[in-house]
Amino acid sequence: MNRVIYVDFSLETRDLFRAYLDLYKVQLLIGLGLSLCLITALVALFLWLDEKVILLQTSPLFIFLPLIATGGQVLRLHAACRKYVSSLPPASRRVQFSFSDDNEGFDVNCGNSFSHVSWTDVCKIVEKPKFFQLFLSKFDVRILPKRGFAEVHEISLLRKILVSRLGTRAEVLD
Repeated sequence: MNRVIYVDFSLETRDLFRAYLDLYKVQLLIGLGLSLCLITALVALFLWLDEKVILLQTSPLFIFLPLIATGGQVLRLHAACRKYVSSLPPASRRVQFSFSDDNEGFDVNCGNSFSHVSWTDVCKIVEKPKFFQLFLSKFDVRILPKRGFAEVHEISLLRKILVSRLGTRAEVLD
């Protein structure tokens, strides 16, 4: 039986931001952890030296600046996503995917452009609660928001197609 699933959506900043925040969460947590280690070490040093006055005077410098630096990376990521989406012409923001069980890949329409992506060219596909991440390479990741599906049952059909075509390269939710 030939089942075809169409996914139609307009690319929005929040889609990209959620996806890329998910991709960079490990690096952000490492940065936050290192910042907290630095803060803890400096607070312990000042307390060990019994310099509470200097601790209170300099605490904004060594407590808030590392935390702001980590938070600044989140803001930078959001700004990059917003800049990318706003730089696209309105026609290119509209994306359409077409998946079929008997096709050797899937089709993508983006604005006035059309492409066919073979299943062998897909490194992996990861499903998240709000979207799918399609990894075409280490540096080329496409986002497929679940809000683009016409009906909810099509998501489970897409999961079946992905597992049958990609095997272990499809990391889907159950």
